[in-house]
Amino acid sequence: MSLNIELIIVLMAAITFSCRYIFFMKCFPVRLNHTTKKILEFTAPSVLTAMWVPIVFLGHKTTENSLLTSPFLYAGLITLLAAYKLESTLNIVVVGMSTFVVISWLI
Repeated sequence: MSLNIELIIVLMAAITFSCRYIFFMKCFPVRLNHTTKKILEFTAPSVLTAMWVPIVFLGHKTTENSLLTSPFLYAGLITLLAAYKLESTLNIVVVGMSTFVVISWLI
């Protein structure tokens, strides 16, 4: 790893930490209006969607499987059903990962 990459990683960590720390500082009160708070409610689902969509729909390109035989697609669908039926996030993660391992082993 070169010095430039290490410097970039440290700077990115500092920027990320400072942006989040501003909201927790008592001497610098940040007040968000109602619209901004409402918009921020969609941040977590948006970030998670940006993470799972490429994995489920483009994950098959890293293997020789097509989309219809991709374990990513079927594990994603079963995880969606588990998320609809189960309340515990841990159980949903276990179901999704177990499904992916089993389907990968079968295909």
